[in-house]
Amino acid sequence: MQPYKGSCHCGAIQFSFEAEPFIHGIRCNCSFCAKRGTMMHLVPGAKFDIKAQEGSLGQYQWGAKTAKHYFCRNCGVTTFSEASKWPGQYIVNLGCVDGVDTFALETKVFDGKNLL
Repeated sequence: MQPYKGSCHCGAIQFSFEAEPFIHGIRCNCSFCAKRGTMMHLVPGAKFDIKAQEGSLGQYQWGAKTAKHYFCRNCGVTTFSEASKWPGQYIVNLGCVDGVDTFALETKVFDGKNLL
């Protein structure tokens, strides 16, 4: 396991976690993820620590409201999500993780359009 740190663009939301080194990221083709273009990875919640300035952490839900997408109210960057499909895990935006080059990672596609 390796320690990682990340944040939104302005730094109002910061997070840290431990995970195996990243060799791939996940892109989802659901309507929300496709518009964001985010590369993601699942991280166990027990290893995920969030620090956010008061009032900076926003949440977006739609449809059946089975997923919670968190973003910074200051800079607008989506940092992580939670989905009922993966209880106890966070879906981290790898673009927010320090030192991770999402353009260098293998991409796997999750068919959220048809499975969620």
